[in-house]
Amino acid sequence: MPSPPGTKVPVTWQPPADPDKPACPYRRNFTVDIKSHTPPPPFGGRDYGRGETRTAVADQTLRSIKHTELVMRNPPLGTANPPAQKTATLTINGELAVADGRGAQLAICTVTPKIAGQRAFQAVAKIYDALYYSFRNKDIPSVPVDVTFDADKDYSREAAAYEHLNKEREAGALAPRYFGSWTFNVTIRIGGTTQQRPVRMILIENVPGPSISQLCLPNSGVALDRASRLEILGRVLDGNARLLFKGIAQNDLAARNVICAYPPGTMPSAMRQPPQRIVLIDYNAAIVYEKTRHGIRPWQRPRSALPPNPMELYWQDTLVEFRGWIPSEWEATPRLRQEWLRSRFGGQNAAKYAPLKTTLEIAK
Repeated sequence: MPSPPGTKVPVTWQPPADPDKPACPYRRNFTVDIKSHTPPPPFGGRDYGRGETRTAVADQTLRSIKHTELVMRNPPLGTANPPAQKTATLTINGELAVADGRGAQLAICTVTPKIAGQRAFQAVAKIYDALYYSFRNKDIPSVPVDVTFDADKDYSREAAAYEHLNKEREAGALAPRYFGSWTFNVTIRIGGTTQQRPVRMILIENVPGPSISQLCLPNSGVALDRASRLEILGRVLDGNARLLFKGIAQNDLAARNVICAYPPGTMPSAMRQPPQRIVLIDYNAAIVYEKTRHGIRPWQRPRSALPPNPMELYWQDTLVEFRGWIPSEWEATPRLRQEWLRSRFGGQNAAKYAPLKTTLEIAK
């Protein structure tokens, strides 16, 4: 939120000393009791708006408050408990992406339901703890960030995305399986007083296999040839087009967010063929069209029961987020990328998709 007119904004800003802030706890052997939770409606951005009950903290306040104070004064949005609220114990077994300032934390965990007869299961916990979001804007370090707004926003949007993916039967297929939204309390000592604060979380499938980004590393040890890489890329673009048709835009299609799901224990040297399953992860920026202010699905055409053709979606897209995976010559010669798109999604394959709205011309 911008400062009111006439407010003097300091040229530089440093987060104030925060001795009460504990180290990020989401490490191996962290154990906590969790309860199923009803997420708030998705908010944030021009499609969803700011939401009905979540107000961003004023910039002037952000510049004068400690990170811990901000989080304690602005807890996550409260919602009605879900019917037949579930309870379980969560124990972290390993860290996927855990660090102070990274945003949502990702950890592999064991979830043990507190209901007789229900078995423990493995999952990935995605934890939206505002205390470990970056208080400084990563692009403009002199600007503070309302991390409490961002954490709630991410949670609301990703939970909405997975609920929609469940409904459309894509969770467990193109997307990880979804084990629901949860909440738990963590203990914090402030000025010598012990307090509890709530934290939101979702649980998703731990998909075995490397991301495309990992496969691009020089020491990956994977021997996928050019044809296999383009086969995987084709499946990714097709899957994203089908998600759009089903009313959801993932909005962060990148090599780091595509998992090649090989069977557990598969050695890199054995990854010579495309995997049977490709999984698209990371939906905190996603848009579920029916939940927007407009309530529309722009890619569901009234006269067609088919998804948009990936040619139409990516004809002018350089696919720079897949640099290192796509042929290097595509960047200098867009015609080569367009010819591949036409060979992959044109001809007889075009019958799988809605008719093109425009004529696609090959670049000179």
